[in-house]
Amino acid sequence: MERVAIIYHSGVAEYDFGAGHPFRGDRFPRFMSLLDAHGILSRPEVQVVEPEAAVNPDLRLAHSDGYIRLVERLAARYAPLSGDTPLTPAIPRAARLIVGAALKAGELVAGGGFKVAEGVGGGLHHAGRDYGGGFCVFNDVAVCARALLERRGLERVLIFDSDAHAGNGTMDIFYEEPRVLYLSVHQDPRTIYPGTGFIDQIGGGAGEGYTVNIPLPPGADDACMELVLERVLKPLARDFRPQAIIRNGGSDPHFRDGLASLGLTFNGLRAIGEAVADAASAAGCGVIDLCCSGYNPETVAEGWLAILSGVTGIEADLVELCPPRRSDPRLLKRTETVIDALAEKLSGYWSLG
Repeated sequence: MERVAIIYHSGVAEYDFGAGHPFRGDRFPRFMSLLDAHGILSRPEVQVVEPEAAVNPDLRLAHSDGYIRLVERLAARYAPLSGDTPLTPAIPRAARLIVGAALKAGELVAGGGFKVAEGVGGGLHHAGRDYGGGFCVFNDVAVCARALLERRGLERVLIFDSDAHAGNGTMDIFYEEPRVLYLSVHQDPRTIYPGTGFIDQIGGGAGEGYTVNIPLPPGADDACMELVLERVLKPLARDFRPQAIIRNGGSDPHFRDGLASLGLTFNGLRAIGEAVADAASAAGCGVIDLCCSGYNPETVAEGWLAILSGVTGIEADLVELCPPRRSDPRLLKRTETVIDALAEKLSGYWSLG
C-alpha cells in the first residue's frame, strides 16, 4: 500500500485577498472537508501532516533578499504587490506556510517513504526571483524544486505545471537550469494572463531545451489534454528520468472556471493526475502534488480532488453539476498542430511522441 501525505495547516486560510477577489482562503478548509466527506482522511495509507512556516533561508532558494523584504514592507502597510495581488500582514505569514507545506512534501517524498505528498495551497507559480503578482507572493514550486536539488542531493527534477495560466515565475527561475525540466501546459498566452509561455521559450544557456511550453487553444477539452499527456509529458519523463516530479495547478482548466477558458471536465483533471502517476512509476520516483488555483467555488475543491484521485489511485465519485460543452474536433486538430511544432522546435533535445 503506497503511503500518501496530505500537508495542511489551517493558517493557509489567511491566504485570502478579500471580498470580491477571485482568490479566497476558504477554498483550503473546504477541500479538507471534501476529503473527509469522501473518507479519504480516514484511509490507512493517508496521513495528514502539519507543516512549519518557511523561514528566510528557505525563501532565498528562489527569491532575492530584497524581494522578501519588499513583501514584508508592503504587507505591513496594506499595500498591493501588484494590481491583482493586494497584501495584508496575514498574507505573507500564510504564504510562508504554503512554502513550508511544499518543502515538507518534498522531504516526505525524497526521504520519508511517501509515494505522493499533497501540499494543500501550493502552486504559486507567478512569483519570480524578485517579483510577484497573479495572486502569487512566494513561489513554493521553485523553493521545493531547489531544495530537492541543493538539500536532498537530487540531480533531476521534473516540474509539470498544469495550471490554465503559464507559470512565468517558475519558468524564469529555472530558465537556465538543466537539472530542472519545466513543462507547462496552459491556455494560449495571447488570450490570458500572464501573456507568456510560447513554444519558442525553451530555456537558455545550460538550460536550453529544459523549458517546454504547450499553449492550448481556448476551449481545449479532455481529448486535447490527453494528447499532451501521451505525446509530451510521458515521452519527456521517460527520457529525462526524473528523481522527483512536482505537479502544480488546480481546477482552472475546468470548463466552468471563472477566469480561464479551457474545457476540461473532472475526468480530464483526473487524467492529468493519472498520467503524472504513470510517469513517476516508470521513473521509479515519487510525486509532490500542489493545488491552489481555480476560480469557481463550485468546482475548486472538486477539481483538486479529481487530480488527487488520479495521482493516488484513490477512487472519488465526482459529478458534474452541468454538462460540458460539446467536443469540437477543430480544437484537437489545433492541439496536434501545436505539438507538432513543439516537437520540431525541440528535436535537437527530445523526441516527442
